[in-house]
Amino acid sequence: MKKMFKRYRIDYLLFGGLTSFVLILLTIVIFITYTLSTKEMVRLTTYYQKENLNELYNKIEIQMRAIEQISLATTRNIVTTEYSDTTNDSYANYQKREELESFLSNIAYSTPIIQSIDFYTGNAFPSKSQSLVSFIDINQAKDQSWYESVENADFAWIGQHAIASNQGRIEVISFARKIYSNSGKYQGFMMLNLKASSIQKQISGEVPTSNRILLDSGGRVITYIGDPSLPTKIKSYLLDMNNESGYIKVGLPGSNESASSKKNTLMVWATHYNSSCMLVQLTPLNQITKGSVHISAVLSLVGASAILIALLFTLYFSNLFITPIRQLLHEMGRYTANTSKVNLPEDYHNEFGVLFSGYRKLIERIKSLYVSLENQYKEQKKAEIKALQAMINPHFLYNTLDQLNWMALTAGHDKLSQILELMGKMFRIGLSNGESLITIREEFTHALCYVQIQQLRWEEGLTVSVDLAEHLQEWYIPKMTLQPFIENAIMHGFNERLTGNITISAKEAQGEVIIQITDDGAGLKMNWNAQREGNTGGYGIRNVKERFEAFFGTRYRVDIANNSQGSGTTVTIQFPALTYKQEEMNVSLETSIP
Repeated sequence: MKKMFKRYRIDYLLFGGLTSFVLILLTIVIFITYTLSTKEMVRLTTYYQKENLNELYNKIEIQMRAIEQISLATTRNIVTTEYSDTTNDSYANYQKREELESFLSNIAYSTPIIQSIDFYTGNAFPSKSQSLVSFIDINQAKDQSWYESVENADFAWIGQHAIASNQGRIEVISFARKIYSNSGKYQGFMMLNLKASSIQKQISGEVPTSNRILLDSGGRVITYIGDPSLPTKIKSYLLDMNNESGYIKVGLPGSNESASSKKNTLMVWATHYNSSCMLVQLTPLNQITKGSVHISAVLSLVGASAILIALLFTLYFSNLFITPIRQLLHEMGRYTANTSKVNLPEDYHNEFGVLFSGYRKLIERIKSLYVSLENQYKEQKKAEIKALQAMINPHFLYNTLDQLNWMALTAGHDKLSQILELMGKMFRIGLSNGESLITIREEFTHALCYVQIQQLRWEEGLTVSVDLAEHLQEWYIPKMTLQPFIENAIMHGFNERLTGNITISAKEAQGEVIIQITDDGAGLKMNWNAQREGNTGGYGIRNVKERFEAFFGTRYRVDIANNSQGSGTTVTIQFPALTYKQEEMNVSLETSIP
């Protein structure tokens, strides 16, 4: 078999593993069928739960909105709003209390779901023993756990809690709303205490054993049925319930399931946009899929048998395939630059033989590349030495100019000292620690140093105006860009003239910087472009264009043209905005890769 494996094509030998593949495929199909049936069961359950939950939610929302409307109408009634406006007339105050208590009692008796009404005010008086209405001092509310929810809003739902009544302590759900007088003065708040059992009965619907929980708009628990730990567990998943209705599979925190058993609970919720509550139902998945446990056991037995048979075939054929791969990996791991021989078998006449042969050729190619890299490294070192030597000259010249400046100051040659100082400043900016990019502010400073040197010669005959936007000053530009064009304007545009004016401006347009240098000189000759190409002049301008092309590729523009007025020349330089220094490398890479 091994000799046949080395001689015949691998795709022919793979036919021996077809049986294993069929068995594994059959097992996969069975498991996929089971999984799809389970998913379909979960999907249908989820669909019916959502429909049922939406129906229950609509009923509960109608009930809760009705309570909110009753509360709103009650707190805005003149009997309620004018209660706190007491007078010196005791009988009139007594009539107000009686009228308010009668008004609130009628509301409590006419609405069966209301257990009682608590009126918190600063003008409280003892309540009647059998009355459903209680008047309580507002200061007593500050000790209650729910007071913060009422204090921070005009109205709020308060979750299930116990209150005292004639029948003892009973569980209620309360809705609180603040009361203001007609003049806008805060008078207290009123709480409608609803029977918790009535709300829970509506939540349970036709399935009283469900785990359902009712939340307010802030995610606080109003009431629930089923698992007592629901209020604690539900807090971890409030952020996931961001639609009006939906479902997710969750692993409830603190559950007794193993750590590997995730998403073991189906959570379905229902709410409406701008609603004051949300209804959530949680169902363990094992309750939904418990009917398929027996099928799962049978499928697991069939699958295990098929996998065991397939494993025997797979181990044998995988060993035949892995052995030559291991040999190749071993040779690749022991490879060094000094490797003289590749120890791979040469008796393979199939795809592995082609792979081994290709690796031998690759090693030979790498050796030749090593030799080429060594030669390139030697040439690179020579170029670096020359570059370092070239950097010495500007530093020497800058230091020499500094010494000459001091000598000129000592000798009293102020104009010469000023020229030397400006030249030193130009060289310092030109050096810029070997950086290719400098800020636009520094570039303008460099150009203006050159202009000031020329102005010392022209005196008042040469004027320059600069328009540089503040936000452009710290952007970047290739250094030594402006000076060649200003030099051309002075030397050629103002030749044989006593006066001249230059305008330098910089602006931003659509993510690009546009710099214009305009003079009122003699302008360009008709054949200036042909004359420039026929001699060695214009080195500075050519140098600027070559450096811009190295930085930006085709994403720049340098135009030189006569002014439309017929006098002078305008140079326009346009290039992408460089707001950060690292963009120098980004631009270079983008423009250099074909």
